[in-house]
Amino acid sequence: MKESPYDKKLLEIKNLQTGFIMDGKLHNAITDIHMDVKPKEVVGVVGESGCGKSVLSLSIMQLLPMANSKIAAGEILFNGKDLTKLPDKEMRHIRGKDIAMIFQEPMTALNPVFTIGFQLKEALFNHIAISKKDAREKAIHLLRQVGISRPDKVVDEYPHQLSGGMRQRVMIAIAISLHPKLLIADEPTTALDVTVQAQILELLNEIQNEEDMAIMLITHDLGVVAEMADRVIVMYAGQIVETSNVINLFHSPKHPYTEALLNSIPKIDEDISKLHTIQGIVPSLQNMPKTGCRFADRCPKAFEDCSKITPKLAEVVDGHHARCLLYEQCYPNPSNKQEGVNL
Repeated sequence: MKESPYDKKLLEIKNLQTGFIMDGKLHNAITDIHMDVKPKEVVGVVGESGCGKSVLSLSIMQLLPMANSKIAAGEILFNGKDLTKLPDKEMRHIRGKDIAMIFQEPMTALNPVFTIGFQLKEALFNHIAISKKDAREKAIHLLRQVGISRPDKVVDEYPHQLSGGMRQRVMIAIAISLHPKLLIADEPTTALDVTVQAQILELLNEIQNEEDMAIMLITHDLGVVAEMADRVIVMYAGQIVETSNVINLFHSPKHPYTEALLNSIPKIDEDISKLHTIQGIVPSLQNMPKTGCRFADRCPKAFEDCSKITPKLAEVVDGHHARCLLYEQCYPNPSNKQEGVNL
């Protein structure tokens, strides 16, 4: 049988551990990360603030603050090449050209002292041989492609002269300028009003179809995930706790944390006086549990073993993985399973 392009893995991460050095000790911000992204696929990565989503994206891009951060273990394979072992020069060639990123806040990601055109052309000059005239024409074309009106004027303007939505469109234009195979979008609609959010999501969807690129969409907004993603990865306290295709995750979540996230979304057909919340907070890096489930102290379904036995991420239904002791497959040693637990 001929292999489908959807069976291949554009990005494959194996046992990734990234941490920050504090008081001379490495504290892992993400650990035991196993995931992949296939060509032309949109993978949503969700979780509340502090769960490690942005650290994961910066690890892939090799843009961690080197003074106090470190990839302690694991592999990040892009087209079979381990990015963690590449010299800086080779990584700079991949970054922007093969893997591009849209950062959270366009006002800080764009340089305020350079024009929009300068920043668009800089990306082109760094990777391809192109004349100044052609680079300017390409910059104007890119601005037009992302839906910016009067692109021939905007190309000579500065970031502070643009609205938040326009700056985000500029960030997208820079990211797609070299036709990357993988686009990492880190909270691409944060701080934008609802109408502009919808426009940005529609734009990303159009560009993804035009460019045939894969997207890794990092967000805390489950509505964005439902709109855009093919598959979903749910993170909590630096670990992946559930993975599934988007339909199964929304209709039949397996991990109590995912269930709690979905329950916290207000529904327009419900008459409620109080919103559902998740009690407690995400543990800090210094206070991360050494054993047991990291969600145990916030979980309404926790039982005795949850604080003693560390669950593994295991397939509980066809193609649907969870990290929870409610499922026998997730016990490191099933013979240790506590009797009397309702599955």
